[in-house]
Amino acid sequence: MTGKPPLRKPDALIDVFETAIGWFGLQFRDATIHRIKFGFSRRSHVLAAFREYGECRVDRPEVEKPWRDLIQSYAAGISVCFDELEIDTEWMTPFQKVVIEFCRGISAGETVTYGQLAEEIGSPGAARAVGTVMRTNRFPIVVPCHRVVGANDLGGFSAGDGVKTKRALLELEKANFPFQKELLFDD
Repeated sequence: MTGKPPLRKPDALIDVFETAIGWFGLQFRDATIHRIKFGFSRRSHVLAAFREYGECRVDRPEVEKPWRDLIQSYAAGISVCFDELEIDTEWMTPFQKVVIEFCRGISAGETVTYGQLAEEIGSPGAARAVGTVMRTNRFPIVVPCHRVVGANDLGGFSAGDGVKTKRALLELEKANFPFQKELLFDD
């Protein structure tokens, strides 16, 4: 698919909730997640982040509550699996789908470099393209793009407070790195 992906599906709802690592918002329709926003200090900031995607009704959906429970458990440092959560991939190109699917398979505490991911999906030399998919990931945490790092540093992160949030998530998971950890955490 070319062009800009649709911003939201009709009848989209938002579930907003607090976790140990800040406020989260999940935009969904039925049981499919369309977008996740997180890393906010206030509920109102989550709602403001969703305004750019049009009007969505805020809801406290008990039917979809399992994703809230999983994310709250993850934020509390409990090992969870997000494999069962359905995400909206209709708008993605075949390359994006392959990258996202591979990324979903990276276990907590593990990291891969952008280049390694590109090689694993059969696209050696496409590290920058992989980075672009990670930068535009609509499903942080569920699609753990924070586990994809540069060859010599953390690389970037578009959610929360950027690289600071990426570092915090990797610390929460007690992650392994392909480079020296002491270099990573120097401020």
